[in-house]
Amino acid sequence: MTTDDSLEIISYVNLCEAIENDLTYNNFKTAAEFLMNALEEWPTLDLREPLELLKELRREVKGKLTYGNLENFSMHQDIGLGQWKVEAVHALLEMFDFERKNKFDKNIELESIIEKITRHYSI
Repeated sequence: MTTDDSLEIISYVNLCEAIENDLTYNNFKTAAEFLMNALEEWPTLDLREPLELLKELRREVKGKLTYGNLENFSMHQDIGLGQWKVEAVHALLEMFDFERKNKFDKNIELESIIEKITRHYSI
């Protein structure tokens, strides 16, 4: 697992700007939109930053933030606030199909996908 100090993660403001200013239809924008959806669905009050979402997920998900672990987490949520978490995690799971070919990369971690988005939009 990567430590928070070494993560280069896009901020909420930069994520919003990236989505708004990217006038093309591409995989990076699609993944960024899924990340934004997850941030908006997660039920923690005032949670805005992608890094904060990663911290919350690490506290709740057993193991690394892989496709399988996130999918397993989403299947074990109760009704209520858990349903919001399920919606958020489903958006995150879509990010694992980065190429949009229904081929989910189950070997990478969520942090890697978000770092890829960060690098793309920091150009």
